[in-house]
Amino acid sequence: MSMISAPAGRCWLLPLALLAGCQTHLEPVSYSPDFQHKTLANGSTEILPVECLKPASKDDFGLDEDFVPLLPPGCANNLTLMRMVEQPDDLAHGRPTGPTMAAPVGRAAQVYIEGYDRAELRRRQDEQQARADRQEKQ
Repeated sequence: MSMISAPAGRCWLLPLALLAGCQTHLEPVSYSPDFQHKTLANGSTEILPVECLKPASKDDFGLDEDFVPLLPPGCANNLTLMRMVEQPDDLAHGRPTGPTMAAPVGRAAQVYIEGYDRAELRRRQDEQQARADRQEKQ
């Protein structure tokens, strides 16, 4: 006969059942990553995030006079992205990417795997730089 009684033996099921109902991750924030051209009164055009054209956040907590309207969700992210891009037109119409520079990645992996010392690594880098300089002159 078992030394654990039936009710005591099942007590581990309750915490397990409660944990099974917990949310383990947050839902992703959904906002439009799109940008659009907007014509200003003086005839010039500028690019704006679609999210920034939406109304500001509402006072959901009843702060009344202390409430400061905030940017819509996603607007600040897209404005930051606008400041970081090299060419603002890339936001509306992307451009094809070029080939990746595999040499630095390959060199780092080789150093990691083979464990070159610094002198050997410096010598190899100087040789590669000299080869690259000769190729540019041709």
